[in-house]
Parts: sequence; C-alpha cells; structure tokens
Amino acid sequence: MRMIIWTLIGAVVGFFGMYAALSIDFKAGFPPIGLEVNSVLIAITLLLFVFIAISSTQMKKKAHLILTGVDEDERDVWQYKRFSDLNLCNNVALIVSIMAIGISIITDQPTWLLLASGGVLLVSILFSMLVPGLMKTVYPDRDLPSAPEKNFAKKLLAASDEGERFVMLQGLYKTFNTMNLSLIIALMLFILYSVGTGDSQLFSIFIVGLILIVTNAQYLLTIRNK
Repeated sequence: MRMIIWTLIGAVVGFFGMYAALSIDFKAGFPPIGLEVNSVLIAITLLLFVFIAISSTQMKKKAHLILTGVDEDERDVWQYKRFSDLNLCNNVALIVSIMAIGISIITDQPTWLLLASGGVLLVSILFSMLVPGLMKTVYPDRDLPSAPEKNFAKKLLAASDEGERFVMLQGLYKTFNTMNLSLIIALMLFILYSVGTGDSQLFSIFIVGLILIVTNAQYLLTIRNK
C-alpha cells in the first residue's frame, strides 16, 4: 500500500515538474554567466585542494605518533574517516575541474581562464594519483597494494577483511542504485532541454542510455554467473 501511495505521489510530482520545466525559457542561454560560473567552480576546486593538502599533512603526522589503547583506537577511527573525506573531496575536485574547463571551452572564455581551468584539472589529476598512496601511511602494518600497481582495485579487495568487504558492498550497491536513478533523471532532463530549446541532445541521450545498458548488463550478468 505504501509503495502505491509513493508511486502516485511520484507521478503527480513528475507531471507538474515536467510541466514547469517545459514552461521555462531555456533559450536565455548559459554563455552570459559562463565567466562567473567558471570562476566559482575554480574557487571551489582550490578550496578542496587546500583541504586535501592540510588533511594529508595531518594524517601523516598522526600516523607517526606512538599511541596505545584508547588513544590508538581513536586515532585509527579519525584516520579512516579523514581518508574517506579526502577521497570524496578528491573525486569532487576532479569532476568540478572537468566541468570548469568544459565551460571555458564551450562558452569561449578568455585565454587566462582557460589556462587556469586547465591548470586546476592537472592538479586534480595529480591529487588523484597521490591520495590513494596515503593508505600505506594510514595502515603501515598491512600489506596493501600501491596505487600505481596493476589491478589495484582487485588487490585492495583481496587485502581487505570480511568486514571491510561488507562495508564496500553496501557502499557500492547504494551507489549503483543512485547512479541508475540519476542517469534516468538525466535522460529525462536532456529530453526536456531538447524540447524546450530546440537544441537536440540526442548524442547525450544516446551516450547516457548506452552507459545505463552497459552498467546494468555488467552487474546482472556478474551476479547471474556466480
């Protein structure tokens, strides 16, 4: 019964949401505010860089402290949470920097802004290669693979215990479901944008649809063959 109610609510919200979206004047265009948006994205990325740099330094210092008992347990919990925060910020920085350089190119921004966006992207890529290496600092007593190693993800999974694998499974399954829903919503938004502006987004629709098909097929075939 609850599922039926939520389905009806979703249908009503979706109907009025699509009606409102179709009423929006999409033709106002994005280029007029491209400079401001690009500058904000670069600023956000730089703030994330500062957090990553400070947190990395703190983690290295705490890893070299000689602690015992409760203090050691608290340090391990802090290190684990901070490393998770670092990975999140690192991924967000990479995505935002790609968005920034994309906006710079598409909206024809000044050369200095394009160079700044490119520099931020390069630093994001550098952090993406360096941050995973902190695992050996956080867990010096464990035989964990190095980030540059081939099949890093598989080796990391093999080196994890049952509890860690269960936590990974929970996170990955939630991510899979969220990604599915997000991409389906993205498909709808691309269609609405195409209708509202007359600017065809068929290429984007095709790519997102292909990603949905491939990821779902990979997941379902994997569990089917086990």
